[in-house]
Amino acid sequence: MLVAEIGMPDEGFRKWLGVDYEVMEDGHAVVGLTLTEDMRNLRGVAQGGIVAAIIDIAMATAAAGGNYDTRKRPMATLEMKVNYVAAANGPRLTATADVVRAGSRTSVVRCEVADNEGQVCAAGLGTFMTRRVHSTDPKGMEAPKG
Repeated sequence: MLVAEIGMPDEGFRKWLGVDYEVMEDGHAVVGLTLTEDMRNLRGVAQGGIVAAIIDIAMATAAAGGNYDTRKRPMATLEMKVNYVAAANGPRLTATADVVRAGSRTSVVRCEVADNEGQVCAAGLGTFMTRRVHSTDPKGMEAPKG
C-alpha cells in the first residue's frame, strides 16, 4: 500500500523516501522502498541514514499496532540501534519489524532489512513510546510540552 492509499497525507520525509506498507498488523510490519540515486553513497549502495530511516518507520508502525496513521496513535522513538551487516545494494529494501515486548506506554521492537535478493543488510532494535492524545490536542500532533 502506498502512503496515499492509506488515507494519511502523503508529504514530508516519507513521501521523499517513497515508502510503501506491505504488511501492517498488531506487533508486526513490513515496509519497503525502492532506492533512487539520491539515496546511494559514493560506493553506489544505500546510504546508512536511509537504512536507519526505513528501520525506524517499520518499527514505529509495528509498535503502533500496525496503525500507519500515527495521528491516531502517536509514536515517539526513544532510542534506536542499528547494526549494518552487509552492503544494502537494492534496488529495493524491505524492513520487517516485530514487537519484542509491549507495555502500556513503551514497546521494544526489532527489525531486519533485506535487499531484493533476501540478503540481510542491517538489523535494528528500538524503544518506542506511545504518546497520549489529550482532548486539547485531538489529532495528537502537537509537540510535547516540557
